Amino acid sequence: MAKFDSSKKHDFNLDEVLKSFQLCLSSENSLDLKEYLSAFHELCRFFKLTGKLFGFVAKDLESKIRAIEYHMDSINGEHYRTVQSMMAHEIANRTTHVKQPHASGTRMLLRLHHALEFILAFMRRIMQGDEHEKMSKLAWEVYKETLYHHHPNITHLVAAIAVYALPTKKHLIDVMCKHDFDKVMGLLGPVVDAGQPVYDCIQELFSSNNLLHIP
Repeated sequence: MAKFDSSKKHDFNLDEVLKSFQLCLSSENSLDLKEYLSAFHELCRFFKLTGKLFGFVAKDLESKIRAIEYHMDSINGEHYRTVQSMMAHEIANRTTHVKQPHASGTRMLLRLHHALEFILAFMRRIMQGDEHEKMSKLAWEVYKETLYHHHPNITHLVAAIAVYALPTKKHLIDVMCKHDFDKVMGLLGPVVDAGQPVYDCIQELFSSNNLLHIP
């Protein structure tokens, strides 16, 4: 069973996530796709830095990010500057459900959207409770409320094993984050406040276009 490695201090930077979320959503509710993915690049680093513990999560998220970036760098890249323009382009071309050879940006975004629901809920829960609270129970409860509903049974088992090895809240933050415990706790609220409107806007786009259940 994988264990949480506390032998090395890491540099996950919550400040970078905050900046990207703040830049992602414009006053006209336009969602900048590059900034959205920038936030996820840093969030992926958090999961990757846990090593084998949550490495499977990082790989899954990175594959979704790369799939969207493929379209951003393609001859159709002009349509992939915002979430809205991406969806409009793929809806018009009836490619939202495409899996092969290159999965649609909309399909991959939905998977990242599910992950963001978990991440924001997890951050909210970290803001509460004692610093010595075990993250294993907290993470599993949040997972059951969010990502669990979108994963197959084998992933449920892998996730259960992974969260079991998580340490206390303070230990997790002290080892994983660039900033100290108090700084991170102070950043969590602003990150959630900046990330939730992004999540809500994307949720509405998927819902209004009847795309919440892309297989």
